[in-house]
Amino acid sequence: MTRAYIGFGSNLGNGKELVLSAWMRLAIPGKVVLLKLSSLYVTEAVGLVSQSLFTNAVGEVETDLQPFELLHLLLAVEKEHGRQRDVDVAGYQDRTLDLDLLYFGATVCSTSELTLPHPRLADRLFVLVPLAEIAPDFQDPVTGITMKGVAQQLLLRIAQGAVPPQSISQIENSVATTPLVCNRGNAILK
Repeated sequence: MTRAYIGFGSNLGNGKELVLSAWMRLAIPGKVVLLKLSSLYVTEAVGLVSQSLFTNAVGEVETDLQPFELLHLLLAVEKEHGRQRDVDVAGYQDRTLDLDLLYFGATVCSTSELTLPHPRLADRLFVLVPLAEIAPDFQDPVTGITMKGVAQQLLLRIAQGAVPPQSISQIENSVATTPLVCNRGNAILK
């Protein structure tokens, strides 16, 4: 069994319900064991212009599947939850559900279909904050840096103005708590 980390995102429909439903759907006896799901977070869009906020989380699973098999499962679960990919539109689009394979153990690969580790996770608080919540000491297989360390590096780059500001708010019982707004001021990852 290999430990894998999956990013969840939704900005169309009821994001909380879609993320939780997708998480439960990933369980396959003997093939995919659900270990931990982070808190849910509300974030503004990063990399696309959208009027809708995203609901994000990261899940940790153990799987007997190979990386491409897990990727195909993620794509099938997206489709079951109403994800429609418009191949005629360039760039990112609003979506009912987006599932990203972030890490698959220590696997490092780059193909037209799958890149591991996920190529943009180091620039996205909506991935790093929930990932650092559930696996702060997990080390990136390329850099050897822990998830908490990668998140702190991004917060520093945001504070220095090297990366645009990103906001993220943890959800508790469907009520957002005080948001962590990461701009050029000080930000701390607990």
